[in-house]
Amino acid sequence: MKKIIILIPPSERKVIDGDFESLKEFDLITRDLLGKLDSYDGDLSKLYGVKDKKLNEVLKINREIKECGTLPAIERYSGVVYQGIDYSTIKNKELFNGRVYILSGLFGLINCIKLIPDYKFKIDFFGAASLWKDTVSKFLKDYYVIDLLPIVYRKAISYPDGIYVEFVVVSEGVRKSAGHEGKLVKGKFVRWLIENSINDVGRFDEFNEEGYKWDGEKFLKEI
Repeated sequence: MKKIIILIPPSERKVIDGDFESLKEFDLITRDLLGKLDSYDGDLSKLYGVKDKKLNEVLKINREIKECGTLPAIERYSGVVYQGIDYSTIKNKELFNGRVYILSGLFGLINCIKLIPDYKFKIDFFGAASLWKDTVSKFLKDYYVIDLLPIVYRKAISYPDGIYVEFVVVSEGVRKSAGHEGKLVKGKFVRWLIENSINDVGRFDEFNEEGYKWDGEKFLKEI
């Protein structure tokens, strides 16, 4: 069987600053995206979805990307998925670091220990998903992929072997994505995969958190 890797999204929420040196070099696609960002002459408040003081904060962060101190990606992102993972208490960090990859709109598919600066950039900016797809897909073809990415990020990938894992809630017979609530359990699922060295999709039914149960295709929760 191919080596397993787990794909997770970045988070909008990030730790500021960084303990390591700034990046000296950037991937060609990252440089292209930063150039498009620098030369953008449209409505920045619409681009970022924020305005006034918040917009100024975002612009400052992106102006300092090339000078900002860095952190390992798994420590940079601090959103709900990452709270569910709780990396600082993971016992088998070697396995985690080898299996978990993050798909960033600005940096592409990165190992969770890659050093990155603070930044504000979405996967749908400037066709980033399409720009990354070839590079990312070539990498993924050699692995079995456990795909935990939101739909917008999945536009940047394709893989011959793997499974898309979705968390769904069912209310009065109607199914819908678990949404924000599902982020925490998604992080707990990643943690469970690593701590139990899961190599077989057939064991997914052993995971039971927050009322979600594996039905052979997805995790369901009755509410």
